[in-house]
Amino acid sequence: MKWRISRIALILVGQLSLVLLNQSCQTAPAPPEVARALEQEQDLWRAGASFYAPEIYETYRKQLAEARKFLEKEELKIGIFRDYGKVRNKFAEVLEKGKALQSLVEEKKYALSNEIDSTRKELLARQETLNTLSLDLGQRSYGREQLTQAEVKLREAGRLQAQGKYELARQRLEQASALLNQAENLLRRQLERYMNPEEIGRWKKLAEKAVEKSRSGNQLVILVSKLERKLIVYKGGVAIRNYEIGLGYNGLNDKLHAGDNATPEGEYKVIKKVTPSKFGKALLLNYPNEEDLKRFNEARKKGLIAPSIKIGGLIEIHGGGKDGLTMGCLALDDPDMEELFRLIPLGTTVTIVGTTDPNNKIISILKKEER
Repeated sequence: MKWRISRIALILVGQLSLVLLNQSCQTAPAPPEVARALEQEQDLWRAGASFYAPEIYETYRKQLAEARKFLEKEELKIGIFRDYGKVRNKFAEVLEKGKALQSLVEEKKYALSNEIDSTRKELLARQETLNTLSLDLGQRSYGREQLTQAEVKLREAGRLQAQGKYELARQRLEQASALLNQAENLLRRQLERYMNPEEIGRWKKLAEKAVEKSRSGNQLVILVSKLERKLIVYKGGVAIRNYEIGLGYNGLNDKLHAGDNATPEGEYKVIKKVTPSKFGKALLLNYPNEEDLKRFNEARKKGLIAPSIKIGGLIEIHGGGKDGLTMGCLALDDPDMEELFRLIPLGTTVTIVGTTDPNNKIISILKKEER
């Protein structure tokens, strides 16, 4: 009887041992929070958490590393002794930390996107203003190059913003801003005289003298305002014709020597009526006059002009179209030139000034840019 009981006990102990052995050999699955946390880490990395919130991201990674170490220790234990409840809690805390970090990153990206969008719109408006002004002034070469490059950078910034590459987009905006500053500085240097009250006062006196000459002698006089692109014919002190004109790319500057593509300023006379000319009909002016020769010789003495450079000549009011670029002359559309050619006799006074209006549209734009 005792032998039978002992045998039954041994059988039960054996079965229990098998059960325990089977349980110890089976690997219980890790809590789902583990896989979710590892996936979250990858999402945060792709979202750029290390850039937008580096300190918080580093704290998050340390917390995740600690949770993974805890998991590794638990997995070294025999299955029935593993405490996955604690593992679940550890990774749940990591997930909460990551969730808060994800929200912070999205907020920062949203704010940065709005900032980039606002800056880009401001720079686009500025580029458009300076581009219009540059075209109005007949600029070319370097000044136009800066504006074109700025436009390219602004387009790139928009594309990068749409792709979520905000830091690269911001870099392009900084580059565009620098290019626009260069372009604006070139425009300001070209227009520096046009913002000088003394220079405008001198031009105004020249214009008033021309109108008075027309009034006192009841004769035809031509007055040209380069900045406004206007050629006005006066008779008896009254404007009887008003034409739009074109200048060369350096036409706003006062001519000093041959090849500078500038348009001369001062009082001249029509010394020849040319037909046909290279640009249709033309009125040849007596450039250089005595004042032009004086300025040229003074500049040469100071070493500002090389000995090989001449003073130049052949300055005309001619046809060919006001939108064409001249090399220092004044260009009109052909129908306007036909009318002017018939109207103007030899010896007519032609006064050319920069501007007489200290508050003209172009200067107002530059002053607005200053603000």
